[in-house]
Amino acid sequence: MDTKTLRVLFVVDAIKGRNGVGAYFQDLVSHLEGQVERVELVQPCLQEPHPCQGASMPIPGDPTQRLFFPRVRELSALVWEMKPHVIVIPGPGIFSMIGYWIAKKWGIPVCVTFQTDYNRLVELYWGKRLARLAGGFLNWVNRTLFQGSETAATICESMIAQARAAGARNPQLVGTPLAREFVQTPIQPLAEQVSRVCYVGRLAAEKNIESFLVLAASRPDLQFEVAGDGPLRGKVEEACQRCDNLTLLGWCSREQVVELIDRSQVLVLPSSVEAFGTVALEAMARQRLVITTPACGINEWPALARGLWIMEEGEELTSTLQRLSALTVLERRNKASDAREAARAMNHDAIAHWGGVLAHCAAMKTKPSSLPSPTLALLRRLSSHHV
Repeated sequence: MDTKTLRVLFVVDAIKGRNGVGAYFQDLVSHLEGQVERVELVQPCLQEPHPCQGASMPIPGDPTQRLFFPRVRELSALVWEMKPHVIVIPGPGIFSMIGYWIAKKWGIPVCVTFQTDYNRLVELYWGKRLARLAGGFLNWVNRTLFQGSETAATICESMIAQARAAGARNPQLVGTPLAREFVQTPIQPLAEQVSRVCYVGRLAAEKNIESFLVLAASRPDLQFEVAGDGPLRGKVEEACQRCDNLTLLGWCSREQVVELIDRSQVLVLPSSVEAFGTVALEAMARQRLVITTPACGINEWPALARGLWIMEEGEELTSTLQRLSALTVLERRNKASDAREAARAMNHDAIAHWGGVLAHCAAMKTKPSSLPSPTLALLRRLSSHHV
């Protein structure tokens, strides 16, 4: 099917601009707008609520996040009016499940994305016993979505095998697009000396923010800035009181993140669980040095890995930064320049590849479902009660 004639609907649970998954689809849709006939994004937003966005409730343990319920009638009306060739959903979630249910009832091909290692996350937060129960449920939902979809898209090689094992048909590796602010804003030259280091992301356990705080305490000669919010905000605030060289900025807009990265020489992504790491790609696009842990999925892209400074297994972050600082000015600038070119190439290729994946998915035949789904019907009733 010709990409230019496509009508694509994205149904996403992640709050717009509040985490990597939310930002991913926000950026992807902005790039697809000029390349397909029509593209719509149904996604909760705190500043400008979407018409399909209903009431919400706080997520236990993280007051910075909320679980939103969709307005099922409005979403159904949008699908009926739009008549999309493909509905894209990013894994388990109430919005995603309702989108999946509508697609199956009306015979619309589904592309499900696989961007989060749920097993590692639930084990990190809930411990091994509860993780088995929660992980088992999430795996069951994932299998249901994979087996009922026409295409699955993942963002790193290691997740291809996981998706295939879970029953995904035709899994595809897709790149990560960038917001225009990171590509089009004029570049600021990289300073000769490493004097400012930053972290951008959620303040949560999987991000291993503690190691960044330890780094700041060990290097009083450098300035450290943290942009983000999350359940570990209190821990970061306490560290700021102890360290004069550490500043917490809180949640920042895209423009503020660009400014933060531009005034830094190094961005650190210290995650213990990270399917990709979009912020690393954003910093690369700004021609900055980026430190990642071996756990980051972005390392699996060879072209991007050449522009990254990857920690060695068992290495302390302090030692990693010291190795990076020991490079000559020319070596650091060449590394940063290579990083920018790789990020720009990823951005271009990701948009083109997504167009091909969506066109292929739209061409696959699917029949409307005649059998009711008790689970999805329950989700619909729950959602309707929270309108």
